[in-house]
Amino acid sequence: MIERLRAFTYERQRLGRAAPNAARALKDVIAVYSSHPSAPLSLHARAKAMDARAFHRLEVLRVPAMRMSIHLLPAKTAHLAFRATPAPPADRKKRMKHFKLTEARYAELRGQILKAAAEPLTLPELREAVGARPEEFKGTSAQMTRDGELVRIGAKGLRSNELRYVVAQLDEADADRALEWLAGEYLRAFGPVRQKDFVWWAGVTAGRAKAALAAHDTQELDGGLLIRTEDVKAFERTKPATGADLLPKWDVYTMGYAPDGRDRFAHPDVVAQCYDLRGDGRPVILVDGQAAGTWEKLEPGPFEKAGPKVAKAIGERLDAVKAFLGD
Repeated sequence: MIERLRAFTYERQRLGRAAPNAARALKDVIAVYSSHPSAPLSLHARAKAMDARAFHRLEVLRVPAMRMSIHLLPAKTAHLAFRATPAPPADRKKRMKHFKLTEARYAELRGQILKAAAEPLTLPELREAVGARPEEFKGTSAQMTRDGELVRIGAKGLRSNELRYVVAQLDEADADRALEWLAGEYLRAFGPVRQKDFVWWAGVTAGRAKAALAAHDTQELDGGLLIRTEDVKAFERTKPATGADLLPKWDVYTMGYAPDGRDRFAHPDVVAQCYDLRGDGRPVILVDGQAAGTWEKLEPGPFEKAGPKVAKAIGERLDAVKAFLGD
């Protein structure tokens, strides 16, 4: 069962550079974490043909979504992920209190930021334009981002996180209907999955997750794993994953399941080594779809000594990543 899970999910995650281009790779995995260089590297691991120019040409938005983390999503569906995962009301209250913002001062700064951010500006540029104190500006801009009034625009380089911000108006969508859409996409891209996995990945309550998953035609496999009925035949005839892949920090695959549901890509003996102390996914080397080491600072760190063939495959992928990043 675990081998079939590994092979099927590897295929659905478009690993092995199975997607024809970056846009298709992004659509197929729903979203990637927006931080650079993680975002471009997640797509590079999945796209057959991709360079920096192709990445920068993507029609995307960077918005808070699953687990309230900032994700890079296709522009056409970004609003659905955003509306499906709203922050709890207490989040705004906590932010206002932390940054000592009154409603009146927030409204004043919000109006100034909306006017100044008609054109993309970095946060320092935007703060200078409105003349706000650092802390009150940070709290106001963060809340406006959470409300979907400000969106991030990617940096010029693949490694840089010097983002710019611009006024936006995300399309509206009913939160529960949007979550149903998100659940369907999750079943497609990450399945078979448990309800617990969806709760963890999306950052929503168990009740909302159960209702959203129930909107789809699924079958239950061993261990409470749900699979779309339309995917059952493909799951039964899936072929083993082959080759080497380099997943970056915060890759959507390593961050896609609850902590006790990651055995499809990492053996229990090594799964802890794939994450840091905060639970963030480290850069991971996959060999035939299974975690075989890490590659922090572009240096391979295999869990066990690799044979010549595997070592060569890993080296070739590292060379491709260096060329992509312009190193």
